[in-house]
Amino acid sequence: MENSHSVQYQATISEKNSHLQVDVAVVHFTPLIQPKIEQPFKLVEKVVQSVFQYRRKHCHHGLSLLFPEDQRKELTSKTLMLANVEQTLRPTELTIKHFRDLCCAYRELCDKDPELFSYNFREELRQKRLKTNPGLIKEGEVITGTV
Repeated sequence: MENSHSVQYQATISEKNSHLQVDVAVVHFTPLIQPKIEQPFKLVEKVVQSVFQYRRKHCHHGLSLLFPEDQRKELTSKTLMLANVEQTLRPTELTIKHFRDLCCAYRELCDKDPELFSYNFREELRQKRLKTNPGLIKEGEVITGTV
């Protein structure tokens, strides 16, 4: 949300004033005229979702899911280098600037190899599982979870 909206804290409603057993904050979201990451939404969404796939691990684990297995190590390192992001940062430690730089680096790689953006690690995982255990997954079944 921070990429496309300005967030303003309004007030806190403590549990004393509420039937809830928690404190609640009221915030106001205002759409930004110009997003902080100037890349297509689908690209930003894909990068952010991939990075947060392994929320508690270093960011390179999730980032690697953007790439086919045979190119994963090389392209993950290249993306981190282009974005100047330390691979040992955890996703929750990344700033908007980090994500902007990761998105720009990923976009640069996708511009060189247009098929890269359509890569889906879940589909690769599904195909792998079908080969090793053909009766396990039925055609059209969606796999959720992590690799």
